[in-house]
Amino acid sequence: MRFQILIELALLLVVGTVMGLVMAIMANGFVEGVSAAANLRASSEYLQFSVAGTTYSAMAPLILLLAAVIIIILRRTLKLDSWAGPADSILAAHTDSRELDIKKGLASTFAAFTSAAGGGSVGQYGPLVHFGATVGSLFQRVGLTQISGDVFLGCGVAAAISAGFNAPLAGVIFAHEAILRHFSLRAVAPIFIASISASSFDQQLFPANQSTFQIVANAPPLIQTVPYLIVAGMIFAGLALSFMLALRYAAVVGKKIQSKNIEPPLIAAVVCGGFGIFVPEILGIGVDVVNNLFQGGYSIQYIALILVLKLAITALCIGFGLFGGVFSPALFIGVSAGAIVSTVLSFSASASLNQVMMIAGMAAVSSSVIGAPIAVILIVLELTGSYEYAVSAMVAVIVSSLITHRVFGLSYFDRQLKDRGIDMSLGREDIQLSRTYLKNHLSRECIIVEASESGSSLSEIMTERQMTEAYVIGRKDVLVGKVDIFGAQQARGNPIATELIKDPLILKETDSLKTALASIESFVGESVPIVNDAGEFQGVLTEGMLFSAASSVKAAITKLEKE
Repeated sequence: MRFQILIELALLLVVGTVMGLVMAIMANGFVEGVSAAANLRASSEYLQFSVAGTTYSAMAPLILLLAAVIIIILRRTLKLDSWAGPADSILAAHTDSRELDIKKGLASTFAAFTSAAGGGSVGQYGPLVHFGATVGSLFQRVGLTQISGDVFLGCGVAAAISAGFNAPLAGVIFAHEAILRHFSLRAVAPIFIASISASSFDQQLFPANQSTFQIVANAPPLIQTVPYLIVAGMIFAGLALSFMLALRYAAVVGKKIQSKNIEPPLIAAVVCGGFGIFVPEILGIGVDVVNNLFQGGYSIQYIALILVLKLAITALCIGFGLFGGVFSPALFIGVSAGAIVSTVLSFSASASLNQVMMIAGMAAVSSSVIGAPIAVILIVLELTGSYEYAVSAMVAVIVSSLITHRVFGLSYFDRQLKDRGIDMSLGREDIQLSRTYLKNHLSRECIIVEASESGSSLSEIMTERQMTEAYVIGRKDVLVGKVDIFGAQQARGNPIATELIKDPLILKETDSLKTALASIESFVGESVPIVNDAGEFQGVLTEGMLFSAASSVKAAITKLEKE
C-alpha cells in the first residue's frame, strides 16, 4: 500500500511538472509570437500614406484579411462548425473530460494565435485556458494515474493562468473557481504542482517576460478610496454588461451572415483593419497599450475613443469568427475605463486615484466577464505585490460582480452554455442528469407480442410471467402500442390490437435522465417503452430503474465533490 502511494505521488509530480513545462512554453510562445508579428506589422514601410501630415500604413487590413483566410481554410478543412473556448472546458469538467474534442481544441488555439498575430482585437488567455484543458484531457487519456478527468483539466487550466500572468496562486484559484466550481482535497496537490511548475519554468526559461503589466505599487489609503471605488464599481459593471451583450449580439449577427454563404471573418478583418489604420491601439492583444495607459501616455479624449472602439471591434472580431479570448480585451476596457473615471473623480478626490482606479477597473470588468472574482483579485495581488491594491480592487470587483451576476449571469462563458441549453447555475447534478441518456439504462425484461395475439393468450402469458403490461410490436420492430392486463381480459379471444392503451407515455433512447424524471411525474404503470428515432422498440424503463440511475449519478457527484 505504501509503495503504491509513493508511485502515485511520483506520477503526480511527473504529470504536474510536464504539464507546467508545456504550458509555460506555450503561453510564452503565444505571447512572443503575437508580439513579434505586431512589431513586424508596425515597422513595415509598405502601403504607407499621409493624411494631414501624419503617416499611416494600410498593412493592418491586408494582414488581417490574410489571417481571416487562414482561419476560414482551417475551419473548412477540419470541418468545424465552431471554435472551442473556456465554456467547453467548463462543460467538460462537469461532465466528462473525454468529451473535449482534441482536434478542435488544438485548431482553436492556432486560430486564436492567427487572429491575434494578424492584429485582430482578441485576447490570449481564453485560448490558452482551453489549450491547457485540452492538454489535461490528453494526459488523462494516457491513463498514467487514477486522477479524475476534471482534475486533469484543472491542472492544465491552472498552469495556463500561472504561466500567462506569472501568478501561481491565482492559477490554482482560477481552476477551482471558474472551471471545477468546487474545492476538494484530491484536486489540490496535482493542481498546485502544475501551477507552481508552470510559474517556475516561466521564470527560469523566460526571465525577460516576468512583468506583463508595469504597475507602480503606491496605493493611497483605503479609507480615501472606498466611496469612489463603490461608485466606479457600478460604472465598471455597466461596461462589462455592454461588452458581454455586444459579444452575444455580434455572434448572432455573424451566424445570420454565415447562413447567407458570406464569410463573417472577412468582414471583421476589413472593419477591424480599417479602424486599425488610424487607431492602431485597438489592434492585437493590447498589452503595450495597457502599460502606456498606466504610465499616462494618452489624453482623456483619446482614451475614450480607444475604449469605445476596443469594445465594439472586439465584439465584432470574436462574434464574426476572428476567434480569440475575451479576458485580455476585458482588462484593456477596464484599465481604459479606470483612467477616465479617475480623471473625472480627480476634481473631488483628496488623493490621486489614477493607478488604483485603473487596476480596480481592470479587475472589476475582467472578473465580471470571466466569472472568477477571487482569482482576479489574486492576480492583482501577485502582479503588484501590494495588499492595498488588492483590497482596493476587491471593493470594485464585489460591486461589479454583484450587479452583472444579477443582470447577466455568473460569466460570459456561463451565458454561452445557457444559450446551448446548459444552465450551469443548476449545478453539476442537473448537468450530468441532462447528459446521461436512456439508451444506457434500458431493459428487455418485458412481454413483447404481435398485434394478432389474442387477449386470452396474452392474459395467460401475463399471469405466468407476473406482469401486467405488454408491448405490441409490428414490422421492423416498430412499436404499435401498449396493452395492460385489463385490456387483454377485455379482448378475450379477439386480437389485442383492439384494446391498446390510448396515448401511452413513450420516451426515446436519446432522452436524458432529466427528461425522463420530469416525464414520469404523473405516470401510472409498470414500465415505459423506449424507442429510437425510427420508432423501433428498444426496451423498457421502470420507475425503479430510473430512480436507481439518478441516484447513482447523484452519489458519484457527491463522492467527487467531497473527496
